[in-house]
Amino acid sequence: MKLADMEPVLTRVAAWDYSQARDPLYEFSSFLREALAALSELPQIEARLLRMLAPQAAVTPAGREYACRELSVIGTAASVPALARLLPDRATAETARYTLARLPAPEAAGALRRALPAAPAEVQAGIANALGERRDTKSVPALKALVASPDAAVAAAALTALARIGDKPALAAIESAVPNAGPRREQVLRAWVRCADSVAAAGDKLAARSVYQRLLAPAAPPAIRIAALRGLWAVDAGSTLPALSRELVSADSDLQAAAIHLLNRMPGPEVTALFLKQYPGLAPIGQVRVLGALAERGDAAARPVATQAVKSATPEVRIAALAALGKIGDASSVSILADAATNAPADEQAAARESLAMLRGAQVDATVAAAIASSTGKTKLELIRAAGERAAPESAAALMQTAQGSDAEASLAAIRALRNAAGPEQAPALLDAVIKIPNATLRREAAMTLGSVIRRARKPAIGPVLTACQGTTDKAIRLTLLDVMGQVSADEALPLLRTSLNDSDPDIARAAILALTAWQSPAPLPDLFALAKTETNATRQILALRGLIRLLAVPSERSTDETVALLKQVWPLAKLQAEKRALLALLPLYPTRETLRMADAAVADPAVSKEAKAAAETIRGLGLS
Repeated sequence: MKLADMEPVLTRVAAWDYSQARDPLYEFSSFLREALAALSELPQIEARLLRMLAPQAAVTPAGREYACRELSVIGTAASVPALARLLPDRATAETARYTLARLPAPEAAGALRRALPAAPAEVQAGIANALGERRDTKSVPALKALVASPDAAVAAAALTALARIGDKPALAAIESAVPNAGPRREQVLRAWVRCADSVAAAGDKLAARSVYQRLLAPAAPPAIRIAALRGLWAVDAGSTLPALSRELVSADSDLQAAAIHLLNRMPGPEVTALFLKQYPGLAPIGQVRVLGALAERGDAAARPVATQAVKSATPEVRIAALAALGKIGDASSVSILADAATNAPADEQAAARESLAMLRGAQVDATVAAAIASSTGKTKLELIRAAGERAAPESAAALMQTAQGSDAEASLAAIRALRNAAGPEQAPALLDAVIKIPNATLRREAAMTLGSVIRRARKPAIGPVLTACQGTTDKAIRLTLLDVMGQVSADEALPLLRTSLNDSDPDIARAAILALTAWQSPAPLPDLFALAKTETNATRQILALRGLIRLLAVPSERSTDETVALLKQVWPLAKLQAEKRALLALLPLYPTRETLRMADAAVADPAVSKEAKAAAETIRGLGLS
């Protein structure tokens, strides 16, 4: 758009109203973006927009506001007189002061200052805000005068502006209002502390510190003292220790919380010592906060206090103490936490369990293991649970011993815990347990643990499992060990599994298929493919087909074309809706014209028409047609 084209657009803008479509505004804004890139045309555009602000200009209020907002982007000192004329009028003052607040020209600040004393109260508040936005230091005397205004909004705006200006004269102006602030005292003090924050940010920490220290007086409202504490901590953390020490025992909960938070951000044993000294005299809420702070500090010196606090009469304190022991406890805390995990109410039990699992220290795991061996009942179960969550090899022997014991509940818990705690050295004992455990549920759990332990080893050793499977005539054990082979997915087991596919016992053959189906690599894919094509038993054929489909999705070194060729061969074998859906879900993973043809062809099958359409759309969405 050229400058000559601007006029018709601005004519429409001048007649625009809020109820109309914004098309002319969008059109001019687009033109202005182009002009901003060129820069040379901006003076002419500014002059044309200013004509819309002339007293006799035929322009709607909405059009005038739009012109002002565009001038806030491109305006210069040349715009100031026209905008200044709009300031005294309540109808246009807000838009004018908005624009003047954003003009970089110093003349804009001058216009705002000159208009401030005589403006109506509601306009004064807006102008004061604008001067604050500009951080206009020259306006401090005028703003100081307005702090005492009978109009609350004007006084509040003046205080806010002084706080934003944030220099020493502004700080002094707010200070002078404190003695006579009356009911506005907290508002004035809040502005004072905010101004001190601005002064500190500008680099004058000494002046800010003086204000913060004065605002820490006991007569100051708690919210002001909190803000002053934070400010003082920010400019000189070391000097806040005496003030924070006083507020640590404050009767005001919020003030105490702020003091504890700031103290906890200070390193050093003297802070821990202060917490420990004041802890006994605090109300329960303060004790809870201090226990949380001590836990975050991780200082072992706090351990005796946390240990004693577990016996508090206040449940919240007990919970905080149990949680703290998880971070600052040691081996001596194991029995305390185990007892709470066993016998305490639900919230305390949860805290004790979490701490028992996260407790650190050289002897903690050995202590847990010893406690498992010597305890009984629910306490033993809690310790077993903790050993599993801790995944500590030191507990494996005690867990293995428990797993082979006569207590069925403890045995089951120990077998499950061993999935995390056991290492390859426990594999023989676990295999022995699988063979010897008569209980089917326990044997299944032991088999899952055995598979997990072997699979985690750097070099999974499936040999003993194969030997045991070949050496037993117990059908239940053979079925369990075949399942372990599937979990481990070691290729050394494939020959035995292939033999088992043809076993005369249908349950053994089925277990072998399931083991191959669970494989973590595509190695058994040819075996399952052959079974899916030739198996006469419908159940085993479906199992083999579903395993085959699953393995087709397992990452492999096959090319896309090779995988698509396999999918084409597998598709005729799928007779049931579930298998067809599973195959259709695979097609978009290999987007080719061939898989698109397969999806399109499947649309004619009413059982999977919806899924086929979705697959085809996805493939087309990937750029194929």
